[in-house]
Amino acid sequence: MIKSVISVKLGNRRVFVRAGFDVPLKKGAGYRGQGMEWVVADDSRIRDALKTIHYLIDSDAKIILASHLGRPQGWDPDKSLWPVAEKLGELLGMKVVKVLDRLPDYNVAHIYFLTSDITKKNYSELTHKMRSGDILFLENLRFYPGEKNNDQEFVETLASLADVYVDEAFSNAHRSDSSMAGLAKKLPAYAGVSLLKEIASLNKILRNPQKPFVLIIGGAKISGKVETIEFLGDKADHILLGGKIGNTFLKVLGYDVGSSEVEDEKVAKDLLRNYKNKIYLPIDAVVAKSVDGQTRLAKIDKVLKSETIFDIGPETIRNFSSYINSAQTLVWNGPFGFFENPKFAFGSKAIAQVFASVSKGKAFGVVGGGETIEVVNQAKVGQFIDHVSMGGGAMLEFLAGKELPGIKALS
Repeated sequence: MIKSVISVKLGNRRVFVRAGFDVPLKKGAGYRGQGMEWVVADDSRIRDALKTIHYLIDSDAKIILASHLGRPQGWDPDKSLWPVAEKLGELLGMKVVKVLDRLPDYNVAHIYFLTSDITKKNYSELTHKMRSGDILFLENLRFYPGEKNNDQEFVETLASLADVYVDEAFSNAHRSDSSMAGLAKKLPAYAGVSLLKEIASLNKILRNPQKPFVLIIGGAKISGKVETIEFLGDKADHILLGGKIGNTFLKVLGYDVGSSEVEDEKVAKDLLRNYKNKIYLPIDAVVAKSVDGQTRLAKIDKVLKSETIFDIGPETIRNFSSYINSAQTLVWNGPFGFFENPKFAFGSKAIAQVFASVSKGKAFGVVGGGETIEVVNQAKVGQFIDHVSMGGGAMLEFLAGKELPGIKALS
């Protein structure tokens, strides 16, 4: 059984919170508004952890906060979590300061960003000296080789900093990292508020999906989604496919997709063989000879060899919307076009709006994956969707029926 963080008294205890702060960064005005620095481009995952962090602050806990960011090779300043600490301070209304090996003597709680290498010195005494409500924010966990290897020496180093472990990193739950699987077994372990919501929402899809059940899959790589499609395929009534994945299926069916990128055609053939009567593909598209070129609408059988499919067209939107509107259960992962360019964002945003219009009412709707969340945020409809999952790969593996190491360690 997984225990909730809100089920235990944590006053004056050191609580290690493994957060999922692997967020996109961009160049912008820094914390103090001076110069161009790395800043957080999308704070969805930071906001998702706020309920747990607020609970710990209100409980007078001493919070040790840790996460990874990207895939750095060693100590890379461009992958520092300092911009994330700055954004968290902004959201919490707390001052953020960098520290090396001691804490300043402030009368109010602060976020202390520890820039030092925690494997070079024992910092457990530092965490004992923290005030209740203070946050010690560690540098990127993937700066340490021991993190990805679930190295027991690194687990011991992390465990020395805290008395209790809280997992609030569903986005990393499919990894057997030291700060996930290892540390959860070393300390009394609890699930964060949002992690429990993730589990409950996705279990609802797996255990009791109301019919009709519509599965919506887009994006680029079919390889990471095939197991999810296969596992949910028998439960789903309709499977709507788009993006580069949709292009692959169209090509397998004999359509000329021009210069559009495609992926694993063998996988597409196998899925078509098993779910042919459930799979629905784009019937028209927004095409162009280049990203900067003149766009036009084309029926799928009228795409020229020199053209690339960049978005779904209005007839596809209408067709897909009819299935979404009929649904009582909805799952969506992956955009339907090159949405990063405003010229090709209309299709994905339209699907997001239709999806949101039936969620929290007629249908139970779940969306997940970084790009899908970006689309939902662009369309400004996240508040109308039952559950926006912070996990991309973790959500897909969970919905493929797999046991996730980070969750297994909690139980």
